[in-house]
Amino acid sequence: MGNIMSTDQQGMREGPGKPPPDKDEAPSRTSSRIRLEEVLAQPGPYPQVVLPSSGTYWDEHAMDADHHYLTNNSNKFETDETATYYRRYFLGNEHWTFFGEDEVHGPVVVTYKREVISSQENFRVLLRLKSGTHHATIINLGDYPTPAKMVKRLKEELTVERFYPVVTPEGPELILAYDEHVLKNHFKFGLIYQRFGQTMEEQLFSNRCHVAALEEFLCLMGQRVKLKDHEGFKGGLDTQFGQTGEESIYEKFREKEIMFHVSTLLPYKENDPQQLERKRHIGNDMVAIVFQETNTPFAPDMIASHFLHAYIVVQPIEPCTPNTRYRVSVTARSDVPFFGPTLPPTSTFEKSPHFKEFLLTKLINAEIACYKAERFAKLEMRTRSSLLCALVDDLRMKTNEFLGVTKVPETPKVETTGNKFREIVRSVLIGRKNPDTPGMLKKPIINNTNTLVAVTPASARSKGSGSSSGARTPTSSPDTTPNTMALSESDDSSLNSMDIDGHPHPLNEDSDTGLESMSSAETPHKLSLQCPLCGNNEDGVCALHADPETIMRQVETLKHEINKLKCDKLDLLRQNVTCQREIKKLKEKELKLGGELTSATKEIVRLQSLLKDLGTGQVSAV
Repeated sequence: MGNIMSTDQQGMREGPGKPPPDKDEAPSRTSSRIRLEEVLAQPGPYPQVVLPSSGTYWDEHAMDADHHYLTNNSNKFETDETATYYRRYFLGNEHWTFFGEDEVHGPVVVTYKREVISSQENFRVLLRLKSGTHHATIINLGDYPTPAKMVKRLKEELTVERFYPVVTPEGPELILAYDEHVLKNHFKFGLIYQRFGQTMEEQLFSNRCHVAALEEFLCLMGQRVKLKDHEGFKGGLDTQFGQTGEESIYEKFREKEIMFHVSTLLPYKENDPQQLERKRHIGNDMVAIVFQETNTPFAPDMIASHFLHAYIVVQPIEPCTPNTRYRVSVTARSDVPFFGPTLPPTSTFEKSPHFKEFLLTKLINAEIACYKAERFAKLEMRTRSSLLCALVDDLRMKTNEFLGVTKVPETPKVETTGNKFREIVRSVLIGRKNPDTPGMLKKPIINNTNTLVAVTPASARSKGSGSSSGARTPTSSPDTTPNTMALSESDDSSLNSMDIDGHPHPLNEDSDTGLESMSSAETPHKLSLQCPLCGNNEDGVCALHADPETIMRQVETLKHEINKLKCDKLDLLRQNVTCQREIKKLKEKELKLGGELTSATKEIVRLQSLLKDLGTGQVSAV
């Protein structure tokens, strides 16, 4: 590794962030209330933030002054620079891209180009793995550089030896979309109003209105917009029917759009002590501002939320005067790394554009840092893994189409049975649910003639006899949780969701599983079905493939197929986001052209009027 001049790894960053001491939730809101009441029982002034004793949160004021991140005083966005390297160094220049498959690390996509630095030939390399993207400049690669050598230089544990070139004009576009999917230009932040002595979540969300000091702060942070007329980033707010209030605070900052979820601007419900409509938006934000009416303590664990990971507490000093200042504190969960810019020693700012720039930068960097927390890092890695698999599939397919060959050599993959997916699922789930053992499926009965006998419970017969033969039960939508996936078929077959971990959900007894409904007679129907595994259609399902162990092996195969479908779904979602961005750009262009057309029309009318006046003047002169 001594010949690598520089290396940047996606997601690698040191700081105060560390895994929480316990995976359980933070101390209960009752303990936070008691802790705050104990602080309020003492004479002021009070601290802005009171941390739980469990160590699940950190406070920037309490951090070591010698910490190397405390030197970060620049108002820079702490985005992942690796995501911009392909556009910066490779796009538009001669470079090569190869893909392969590692037995342990999965798909591998490597891009490199030659560079000459100080009369010495170097190779700039981008290596994409499920764990992240790695960048380095390599020297002394030998007379015959290969992708395998470059990959081995960056990650010694990789064993892939065979790579396939990307030969398609659409390759750079696909690679660019993958690399920059982590870059965000839209952010939404909560803004919670806290009055003096409020120690419970319900009190925070039940403040109907706010004081002039908060109004002054809102005017500084952004512009108040009418939601029904707003065309920019909406942040999940309703801009059509007014169900999330009439106004909100919006700001465009350095080409990034920000929408604030202000608690006092969201609808207030008289009969809802928890104010779930307000918490539905603020509780799903990662970062929130807590604006304190006056000097009063705030505990970060007093709000129950799986998403809120960082708080920026703002307290006004001499508000609504020429000497308005703001005292700021920052707290976040222990697994969130430190984020800049750093608070000054006094933690006090004058009301000015500089304070606005500092606070908006701090908010954006806070959300970027929250993605590195344990809860979100796992989701991000799973998403990156799925997108990388989709990228390799797209590059292989586009190369196939461009070269005009029937088949491109594929990287080693798990064998799947996609063409018989529905038939295999039907064979596994052909039995009805046993009413005596809820959640379990009856095993299909094979008689001595290898004919499948489907036994329907009495409860299913009674329901089936009462419904029309043409009725169909709606299937559930695909489940996006990592362990479940719903299956949806055409009108001739409908299956409910099943757990891919081997815990099937109860089947809807009215759903059509391909079996004819039982009549009032007790004799079960005998169905002669084609075996979905060997294609035997003479004797129905063969006894060999009706064995439960064989079926379980096929279930394992289904798990891999389901994972492939999930990858396809994520790819479609990614394409949908890209299309939405293009539509937005086209709308903006349409508005711009419309304005230019209006200006041109007015100019034509003015020139025509001027020409008419000149003609009239000439006639008068004659």
